[in-house]
Amino acid sequence: MTALTTTWLRRITSPSPNRSGPPGRQAAALLLRLACVALLAWIGYIHLHLWLEGYRQIPNDGPLFLLDAVSGLTLAAALLVWPAPLTRLLATGYTAATLGALLISLTVGLFGFHESISASYVTLSLLIEAITVLVLASWIVLAAIPGRPAPTTTNPAPSPQHPVATR
Repeated sequence: MTALTTTWLRRITSPSPNRSGPPGRQAAALLLRLACVALLAWIGYIHLHLWLEGYRQIPNDGPLFLLDAVSGLTLAAALLVWPAPLTRLLATGYTAATLGALLISLTVGLFGFHESISASYVTLSLLIEAITVLVLASWIVLAAIPGRPAPTTTNPAPSPQHPVATR
């Protein structure tokens, strides 16, 4: 049981990207990774901008905007240098939670603060956060598909038409 858990933990925290697939799949994974980095940084920037523009004055929610900004920028940097499955899952959870918090704030209010759809950056945030969740999920699925093993060139199996000579 311990060996199985250790193997699983090593696999999800391994920083090495999956290079076993065809070159097209590797390129798609790289593009998805870079898109995720850019989108997470954008989410972090928007929250930092809003915090600086006055959201820091909102009780309870103000500090959460700063935390969201720092988390978004940190996860963007982490995905850039360490694209392990665990980092992807953390980024997906962060983005889904951020999107969920915005939707809750728009509908019933969050910690006594009720956001308006006409407020600055609300529609842009909804769009960016939804796209980021989809791109992260696509990257996770693409990375989870096992690659085809590389063809072997050593001692191919003998075929009935061409028997292997033995001494």
